[in-house]
Amino acid sequence: MLILLNVFLLLPGSGGNTILTQGDEAMHIATIRESLTSSSYLFPKFEGVLNLYKPPALFWLGIFSDRLLGVSFFAERFPSFLLFFGSSVLIYLGIRRAGGSSKQAFTISAAYTLTLGVFKFSRLVMMESLLTFFIILVSITILEFRLTKKRIWLFMGGLFSGIAILVKGPVFQVYSGIILGSYSVIGIFLLHPNGEWAGKKRIGKELLSHLIFHFSSLIIPAIWILVLLSYSELGKEFLTIFFFTENLGKFSASTANQSEWIIPLGFLLYSFPFSLAVFSGFSSKLFQKPKSVRETIGSSYLWAILTVCLVHLAPNRKDFYYLLPLIPLAFLGIGLFFIRKKEYQFSKILFLNFFFSCGIGVLILVGMWGFGVLLGQSILAEFVFTAFLLLIFVWGRRVRSQRLGVPSIVVLNLVLAAGLLSYIQFSILPRVNLSEVPEKGPFTSAKQICIVSENPWTALTFRNSLPGADIIHSVPGADRNCVDGRRFLVFFQEPIRIPSGYRLIQTQTVWKRDVTLQELLGPNQGKELIYFYEPSWNKNSESESR
Repeated sequence: MLILLNVFLLLPGSGGNTILTQGDEAMHIATIRESLTSSSYLFPKFEGVLNLYKPPALFWLGIFSDRLLGVSFFAERFPSFLLFFGSSVLIYLGIRRAGGSSKQAFTISAAYTLTLGVFKFSRLVMMESLLTFFIILVSITILEFRLTKKRIWLFMGGLFSGIAILVKGPVFQVYSGIILGSYSVIGIFLLHPNGEWAGKKRIGKELLSHLIFHFSSLIIPAIWILVLLSYSELGKEFLTIFFFTENLGKFSASTANQSEWIIPLGFLLYSFPFSLAVFSGFSSKLFQKPKSVRETIGSSYLWAILTVCLVHLAPNRKDFYYLLPLIPLAFLGIGLFFIRKKEYQFSKILFLNFFFSCGIGVLILVGMWGFGVLLGQSILAEFVFTAFLLLIFVWGRRVRSQRLGVPSIVVLNLVLAAGLLSYIQFSILPRVNLSEVPEKGPFTSAKQICIVSENPWTALTFRNSLPGADIIHSVPGADRNCVDGRRFLVFFQEPIRIPSGYRLIQTQTVWKRDVTLQELLGPNQGKELIYFYEPSWNKNSESESR
């Protein structure tokens, strides 16, 4: 069931543009393809120079997938799907290992799979997929160590943490150290009911555990550093940027100090549609006194999340997805508290979460009704989703009035979440996402192209979508540099004067940036055109015809 759920909800759209996008992905895909083309594996390349500002593991994974499956968006994004699926499986295994039933384990792992964060980032080439997987993997090894007291699990967890340094840099070691150390702090500062310090004897054991973990975490990075330094003179420069420049840049005064609320709000946003349940479970269990080793581990995970959140408040640079990799840890930590508990204890919060999600679903539906009516689009999907919401709301009222129990409430929440995400994937995204790159027309056969726009990153979009074309970028006003009579021209705003020797062959409709309601209601409906020109004497066409 977990496999089917992941395949049905997370794979559709992976090979195209009907996804929730993230700006950095275009650069990541371009780096993967350029590195593969130039065989620059140890030092991935971007725009002809070494990409020293990003850890290499994400690019290595993309290069491997492209070589295995062929160069495509699907191949580059498929590892993200596997990693998030793996994270769901690890949550399941963690709950089962701690004594939870298969039903509890499936419910918690399925709920995590149905969150907005997994829905979005499982289709993107972003390091968050690797971070998420390694954080939950390291957490599972720590869970196994705490339950069995076998230090081999610490050693394994340290090795995994060392591999993850190649994903996020030394920051990951901070993450894993906090996750391991949270349990140590709880155990060391434990007090007996009579006030006696009970954790004093634990200090030596916990210090030994940390030494084993952090020592083993240095093995993989040490090998990698030696290879870099011995292979190329650029190794030292790469390591300097990797360990210091990139991380210290987040504290730079040139970067505006963004609001601290971005971090916790992002955590709740990407936990949707289980935001209310996660928030309630988090807040109620954080200060609850653990009654077993299992609950102590769960409490340590929640305190680790809070600590990492505080760490992310310090730099000036912040983003909503910074705590995304810790969301599965929240599901696992809260889940450890509910093992072997009476179901009625959490029926109320599940009902509140259900009605909260219904309310958000109604808001989305109202917005899409308005969107469809204003833009003259088909609203058949809105009729279907309206019927779905009415049916599930009636079902929820029946479950509540007849006191059918927690299993029915859980199913309600899961079905509602699956319905919401399906509506977004199969109805909203295909209508809202307007691609800048035409899928058909004479432009698609162009082999030499010049993109004329203010933003140089727009050229990456075309380069990734048309991997066989030679694409360059020019800013408006300097476009004469690429008007050579051979290249097709792409203007992101209508040129004042059509270049001599060129003719307009097609246009592409896209959304304006930061479109307003007034623009949506205007004659252009918040849209603008991209203009495509070809040389009047098309040498590409001539050579192809021969």
